[in-house]
Amino acid sequence: MHARDISTPEPGHRSPYRPVHDATPGTPVGSTPTPTPSRLASATTSTPASTPAPPPALLTDSYQEGPRKVVVIRGEVDYETAPAVAAALRTALHASAEGVDVDLRAVRFWDCSGLNALLRLRREALAHGKTVIVRSPSRAAGRVLGLTGTASLFRPPHPRRWAAEGRSITPPSRP
Repeated sequence: MHARDISTPEPGHRSPYRPVHDATPGTPVGSTPTPTPSRLASATTSTPASTPAPPPALLTDSYQEGPRKVVVIRGEVDYETAPAVAAALRTALHASAEGVDVDLRAVRFWDCSGLNALLRLRREALAHGKTVIVRSPSRAAGRVLGLTGTASLFRPPHPRRWAAEGRSITPPSRP
């Protein structure tokens, strides 16, 4: 299931991320318009089955790396996909002993919805004595983190502090 299928706007509103196809004036958004001869003609001439489907807007993956969980996010993080990102991050946080590393190098689009998901995750992590680290932010994610002044909140702790706590000072490997 995809986040775009889960998150639906309030009744009477249309998501700005979904184009309106074959909208008939006076037809409420979200309702099925009645078929007209022109609609029937276009419905019978479909695209060939060999046409590839568009790539998904968001893919997440996670794996364990020592006491930390690494979440790799690929694609676009926006208003519609942020709930799926937040759910994947929360699941990883609960499955980790020390926290979550978020790999954003393959993120093509990142807006404030993604930033809010990270900030909420950080607050929850700190409440449980864990940390959230952003690895390799893409240009889009790095720009939002930089413009909002939040990039420093997601940097790894200083190596001397880790050594004093008895943790490994070797940075985590990259996938």
